[in-house]
Amino acid sequence: MVWSRVVAALVVLYLLVASPPPLLPGWALELGEAVGLILLATAAFGRLWCLLFVAGRKNEQVVREGPYSVVRNPLYVFSLLGAVGFGLAVENPLLAAVLGLGFIAYYHFVIRSEERFLLSAFGKNYSAYLNQVPRWIPSFKLYHSPRTIEVDTTKVLRGIGDAMWFVWAFVLWELVEVMRSSVLPMLRA
Repeated sequence: MVWSRVVAALVVLYLLVASPPPLLPGWALELGEAVGLILLATAAFGRLWCLLFVAGRKNEQVVREGPYSVVRNPLYVFSLLGAVGFGLAVENPLLAAVLGLGFIAYYHFVIRSEERFLLSAFGKNYSAYLNQVPRWIPSFKLYHSPRTIEVDTTKVLRGIGDAMWFVWAFVLWELVEVMRSSVLPMLRA
């Protein structure tokens, strides 16, 4: 979490002082912005979906239902979508690529560490899960979910705030764009 916040702060600082490189025509950037917003919303709602299944059970048992039935790391998959979506939403495809590749490179090691911990904590049960469910690319044919689940509402509420940062990041970016296009020119005049 600490490194993720440091990277987020550096990205925000970069966005405040630098303009996106002119790699694509305006229409493509606008289309990318729309796709980025869709990815940000998918990331936020996907993380909430994950929370319904993992909140309060994360280190107590191997969660194998809902999004955890199709991919072992759905929270990271949705966060990856959010990172790439953010880069697209701020009309910076180069940033989207750097965030996506950086995310995969960094979280590869985080996931390996988590897998070692879970393997030592849950043994054969987690080993079977490792062999049945893919790490990054969802296999929707594996999907299954119980009709009802019990959740820790305190953790779900905290997770809602975490998940909403994907959407709030877009709103904050739009405010930065408004400031750049209307307030800064007035100050320079």
